[in-house]
Amino acid sequence: MIFSSYAFIFGFLPIMLFGFYLLKYLKYHRLSNIFLVLGSLFFYGFWNLIYIPLLLGSILINYIIAKRILTPNLSWGGVKPTLIFGIIFNLGLLGFFKYTDFFLENFNLFSQILNLNFNIPLPHIVLPLAISFFTFQQIAFLTDCYKKVDTNDLQEGSKNIDFIDYCLFVSFFPQLIAGPIVHHKEMMPQFKANETIKVELIAKGVFIFCIGIFKKIFIADSFAKWANAGFGYVENGGILNIIESWVTSLSYTFQLYFDFSGYCDMAIGLGLMFGIILPMNFNSPYKSLSITEFWRRWHITLGRFLKDYLYIPLGGNKFGKILTLRNLFIVAFLSGIWHGAGWGFVIWGTLHGLAMVIHRIYSYYSSSFKFINFRVYKVFCWFITFNFLNITWIFFRSQNLDGALNLLKGMFGIVWIELPQKLRFPFILEHIGGRNDTIIYLILAFIITLIFKNSIEMLNSFKPNLKNAIFAGFLLYLALITLSITPYVEFIYFNF
Repeated sequence: MIFSSYAFIFGFLPIMLFGFYLLKYLKYHRLSNIFLVLGSLFFYGFWNLIYIPLLLGSILINYIIAKRILTPNLSWGGVKPTLIFGIIFNLGLLGFFKYTDFFLENFNLFSQILNLNFNIPLPHIVLPLAISFFTFQQIAFLTDCYKKVDTNDLQEGSKNIDFIDYCLFVSFFPQLIAGPIVHHKEMMPQFKANETIKVELIAKGVFIFCIGIFKKIFIADSFAKWANAGFGYVENGGILNIIESWVTSLSYTFQLYFDFSGYCDMAIGLGLMFGIILPMNFNSPYKSLSITEFWRRWHITLGRFLKDYLYIPLGGNKFGKILTLRNLFIVAFLSGIWHGAGWGFVIWGTLHGLAMVIHRIYSYYSSSFKFINFRVYKVFCWFITFNFLNITWIFFRSQNLDGALNLLKGMFGIVWIELPQKLRFPFILEHIGGRNDTIIYLILAFIITLIFKNSIEMLNSFKPNLKNAIFAGFLLYLALITLSITPYVEFIYFNF
């Protein structure tokens, strides 16, 4: 079950809203939170029931560890060893499920290169949904408990963390599967204060949810057809012509943008429908003029986590320029590894790390340049940044390195592929199933991402009136009609 499915929109969501607000109307506020927890577990287990014990086990063990950290006389050998145990447990859980096959596969490869007789069978472990998100979320929670950061709202009576609130903090279904990576200080107080029915929040939630589902189904899934066809062709050894290659890369660039942006909008909207305000996770990243600005706008809560729990503990920018550059590279590189187990993600993280380092070095000297405020200079910065992102997304998307290199060869004419004699788009784009409107879609995507207000800006100025109701209803109608004729495409970040 995904947000952009009939089962969710017409089945699960109405049942959850009705049950939640019925319990609130009857003043059973505690039961309404328990109902949300049970509904979230059902939503998670709908994919595969075997995932539920894993999620519950992770929640229970981290809850016990957090309690022992907050109660030093109960901790195992001291507070710090307890924290270390908790971090190792979470990273070990993530590493086992996400990276075991990758490490064993490469171990077998290197053993063959060295003429060793190791050939360990791959276990082919299925990656549980959301494990990258709920492990990071709980690592942050344990760390804050250790540092006593924003823990006053956690403790009721003496040093007891409310178990239901903690379960809801980890499992709340609007943000469970693909973020945002929420912080306890912005969630748990809301669970306690969320005792009134706020119609304005519900209206805002429906509004931005409709925008998000339109982005996902009508825009992102349209680009997915051309991106998947193009990448499938090059991953199987084919070489596309130069136009097909650029359309393939740009199609994925915009598919990812509208897919993730749409998910973030739907997550925020669903949270608002239940009276919970989730943090912004996406802020027009393709308007960025530098790689640094991009990471302040893309997957904002992941960047916040890496800054607070990795970059700053490494020293941040406090110990000189060289160590600052080192820290920037480490954070960007590990963000690549976090996204997936594969050499494409390693390369993607490495390229972003190098870009962050180069930009920081440039920024040390560029502040005194007079031309940095010129419009031409800003356009040039955008052009460089966007094309860097477009090219590096190729490694992020491709299932194998040969496919990524084949696409780059086609984009830059390293391997010459003659264009068809009929220079019309159905013929030029035949290998990716392109149509006459494919280029129009790309042009409109540039206009939407660069000129229009983003959905958060629209939400901030939202007023519950007939105009906005018609607008949201029209977007929802288009999305639902498209859903009936478009093949199912899951959210990209569900794979991470």
